[in-house]
Parts: sequence; C-alpha cells; structure tokens
Amino acid sequence: MLPWPEEIGPGSRSSRKMRIRFQCPRCRKSYSTKSAVTAHYKYDCGKPPRFECPYCGMLSKKKFNVQDHIRHKHPSKLVICNTLF
Repeated sequence: MLPWPEEIGPGSRSSRKMRIRFQCPRCRKSYSTKSAVTAHYKYDCGKPPRFECPYCGMLSKKKFNVQDHIRHKHPSKLVICNTLF
C-alpha cells in the first residue's frame, strides 16, 4: 500500500490529502481499491489479450473494449467478439 497525495480543490498545491493506494505486486501499478488491484492481478497483469474483433483483429484484455471498438469503428456490423481462449 502506498500513500498517494490527492489534491483537494482545483489548483490547490498546499492542501493535500493522503489517500491509500493498493499496488500490484507483479507490475507495481497502483489502484484506489483492493478489489481493483485483485481483479487486475487475476485477469490482466502479465496475461495476453483474450478478446478479438472479428472484423479487423483488434485485441483487448477486456470484452467491453472490443464491443465498444466495434460500435465506433464498425457501426454497421453486429457487436460480437471472439474469445481467443
């Protein structure tokens, strides 16, 4: 866990609040909640992308990212994505 300074108001440099951050033991990326770092460690960290756009081959670790990609880049196509494994 790392203390992480967070600014309280817009442009205030002197008034800072210490906030606990949770750090991934593998890659050292930090998160604001323990559940977020646990999900990152379990599903994302060091893992290859699992989802693929069937129209252009774009890869992502998150299904939602591929679905969102299809909605924006292939608007006339069905919103489906392939799971690689």
